[in-house]
Amino acid sequence: MKPYALSHLSDGALLQGLTALVARERTTTATLLAHLAEVDARRLYLPAAYPSMYAYCVQELRLSEDAAYKRIQAARAARQFPTLFAALADGRLHLSAVVLLAPYLNQENIDELLAAAADKSKS
Repeated sequence: MKPYALSHLSDGALLQGLTALVARERTTTATLLAHLAEVDARRLYLPAAYPSMYAYCVQELRLSEDAAYKRIQAARAARQFPTLFAALADGRLHLSAVVLLAPYLNQENIDELLAAAADKSKS
């Protein structure tokens, strides 16, 4: 069976599968960022002979330059403000929102800005 051929699925099964995949992707993204944050904090890219976390992500993990930048920025912000991991995992925030919010976040405003940005699009 071809995993990307979906024409045999009923409409309901297709939509149910899509919803489950989106939920799984959100959780996976939050977990990925937690891993990136920990690798970054431990500087594990150095023993692997990479000069930076960015170089490690682009060369070793084969992320695009944009994907590496966004994920590193989000991972660093979420390590500093762990509530961001949960907001990403449950879909209240998307990766772009975390990247946009990150420079403005501090301990005094994290809850307020997170609530204001929840379920909003970039535009």
